[in-house]
Amino acid sequence: MSIYQSRESGEKTLLDVPGLPYRVELPRVVIRAGGRRLRIASLNLVGQIRLNHDLGLLLARRIREALGGLDGVAVFTVVEKALQLTQVAAQELGIEAVAVAYNRVKPHMEPDARPLVQVGADSVTSGGKLLALYERDIEILAGATRGIILIDDVLSTGGTVLGLLDLVEAAANLLGKPAPELLGIFCAAQEGAPRVNLPSPVHALAQLPPPETVGQEEGRKR
Repeated sequence: MSIYQSRESGEKTLLDVPGLPYRVELPRVVIRAGGRRLRIASLNLVGQIRLNHDLGLLLARRIREALGGLDGVAVFTVVEKALQLTQVAAQELGIEAVAVAYNRVKPHMEPDARPLVQVGADSVTSGGKLLALYERDIEILAGATRGIILIDDVLSTGGTVLGLLDLVEAAANLLGKPAPELLGIFCAAQEGAPRVNLPSPVHALAQLPPPETVGQEEGRKR
């Protein structure tokens, strides 16, 4: 089996994704999370054209298997690491537009003139962050008569998922409607078990090795 090689230096690990005709080489990086230093296998999909394409097709297949038809289903994702993956999967599924949560309020959203909601969320790799949803994406979610699915690159603690669900709830409250049902959480990889109870099954293409705590001496060397 061939290897999709990373361009980073240092320690690496190989990820096997069922259905992918090659193994994915991932760098092992050290991050700070919750006052600790953790070494994780970094699956960074930004700019990875071939990898996003291949994983997106596999994800589309998994979504079809789980849901069957997609009438009345809206796709929801988050900027920026999962966006290209989501676009590939959505195109394969014949979906014309997806709802996107942004990591900040941008000028084109016209927050003083158009509907906008925002919440905070926690992520292992990004820490505390802002999630914002504006008019275009609120309308996409409002049209989900059957429910919504979430697509992300990596699911670890589940903090981002809860933030996205808070955003959906806030958008529904703004419109005076009940929040659409969450039909499934789909991701390229899962890292360990979520630390929170999630209201829907997680469908992951692969499993990342669990994070490792980095000792003080090793941390100083880095």
